[in-house]
Amino acid sequence: MAARAAATRHAEGAERMDVREPPHRPPAILVVASDPSARASLLEPLQRRYSADYRIIDVENPDRAVAAVEGVHAEGGDLALVLADDPSPVSGHESVFAAARRRFPDVRRGLVIEWGSWADRATADAVLELMTRLQIDYYVVRPVHSPDESFHRAVTDFLREWEAAAGKRHRGFTVIGDDAQPRTHLLRSILARGGVPTDHLTPDAPDALAMLAEAAVDYAGVPLVRTADGRVLVDPDDAELARAHGLETALPTGIVDLAVVGAGPGGLAAAVYAASEGLDTLVLEGESIGGQAGSSSLIRNYLGFSRGVSGAELAQRAYQQAWVFGARFAHTRRATGMRVVDGGFELDAAPGEIVRARAVVLATGVSYRRISAPGLRPFVGASVFYGASSVEARAQAGRDVLVIGGGNSAGQAALHLARYARSVALVVRGESLADSMSRYLIDQLEAAGVGLITGSRVVDAGAGGADRLDHVVLERTGSGERVAVPAHAVFITIGARPHTEWLPPEVLRDRWGSVITGAEVLAEGGRRAWLGSDDGPAPLESSVPGFFAVGDVRRGSVKRVASAVGEGSVVVSSVHAHLGAHAGG
Repeated sequence: MAARAAATRHAEGAERMDVREPPHRPPAILVVASDPSARASLLEPLQRRYSADYRIIDVENPDRAVAAVEGVHAEGGDLALVLADDPSPVSGHESVFAAARRRFPDVRRGLVIEWGSWADRATADAVLELMTRLQIDYYVVRPVHSPDESFHRAVTDFLREWEAAAGKRHRGFTVIGDDAQPRTHLLRSILARGGVPTDHLTPDAPDALAMLAEAAVDYAGVPLVRTADGRVLVDPDDAELARAHGLETALPTGIVDLAVVGAGPGGLAAAVYAASEGLDTLVLEGESIGGQAGSSSLIRNYLGFSRGVSGAELAQRAYQQAWVFGARFAHTRRATGMRVVDGGFELDAAPGEIVRARAVVLATGVSYRRISAPGLRPFVGASVFYGASSVEARAQAGRDVLVIGGGNSAGQAALHLARYARSVALVVRGESLADSMSRYLIDQLEAAGVGLITGSRVVDAGAGGADRLDHVVLERTGSGERVAVPAHAVFITIGARPHTEWLPPEVLRDRWGSVITGAEVLAEGGRRAWLGSDDGPAPLESSVPGFFAVGDVRRGSVKRVASAVGEGSVVVSSVHAHLGAHAGG
């Protein structure tokens, strides 16, 4: 009751203050061009299309542009986009692009070039250099006719990216919970990776108190979720949360042609191609659509996305594509066992139901192995995260952050965190990143000022005065020397392993649990390991006919999103062949 009374007082106070609050200032688009005609060619279409929702600010040189950035920041406004044709530093210090990123970490920045100038070597080199040094996100071609929809597409893409990164999309869901509780973070992550823009409020925040008072619910120490229709869910389980934002969790009663276990890139690709080719397809996913890739802030080396694409967006596009072709999804349903039966397979799906399928594609990927450092355990899920967890990046403003790992996932996580955190450092056991990370990422990490601690591993951690993570202890792998390093959050992306212990013994695996497929079944296990015909298993088929494995869960896979997508798409031809051979079974 005290919470509701406080909320009522807050609401009344807010009502009285409304008349004195300044009018809302829309986010700004800054246009920088010295040539009046060039500037006019940018301003006219921008004013026509965007002036109702954005302030269009134009200046003629980098000096005034930097001053304009500082002015927007000083007045407490938002800067969504900078379009400039001059990347020169002001007084030898920083360019307008650098100033904009420093003041507004989520701002999008485009270098304006003339049509066709990408063929000029100097222009091309400038674009590539500016992108490597994280000065710009991409280039924009100056419009030369009206309407120029290619120009507007570039602008709209930038604004959509800014809206998502800055948390400006309409937020129908709100998580109310203590930041120190892992479940609070997990609920936010599940919603974000499901494509649901979500607010987070602490239980004592005035807006949280008002929401709870309206719903007549008291906070009792566990996280709450306010849904888009105003209901308040008390510490909902994953299935209840999925149903609240319109996802299906039920299982079909009949047999399906293909069950895909896991909705990461490989599983989603298998679902798209299987469903598009007429197979009755069901996808089981125990956590979030997209798997580990879904938490990646930016995938730069995926075909067709020149500026890169977030893992969540790529996963949502693939999910929608599979759904449109007719694939069914059972969200928050984890496979816990499997049996080979007449006519196919039976899959146990928690909590206690069975899926029957004529063929199965396993695409569960891998998860990161827990670090044994005892001091980390109390903070797991609150300030220690296994995976890239881009959802948590904005919460690291003003903090010191460590990323453990030397692969591309670690690099992208560090880059994203560097937008917000006071300091970011990568901790790797090797002596360099050259053998484990793409060159473009190494260059961008250097440009972003991300530190590198080599030849080290985490062995312990400690808390500050408020029981929050304060530091970790690193040990030099060669000398055994230990040193304490400040850290308010740790993101761990090492020691990936598959979870295949629920599979029956007939499915041949290596000692790490990775499923062995194709010709390696016979090479590894001998003729008796293969339970099918004399032809042997298909390239992605396991030792059990009709049971296939794709992506990171398969031994010998290439650990890339594109590779998993490729395997998920080509496995469907083998599924067809298996189903055809057993059509009368």
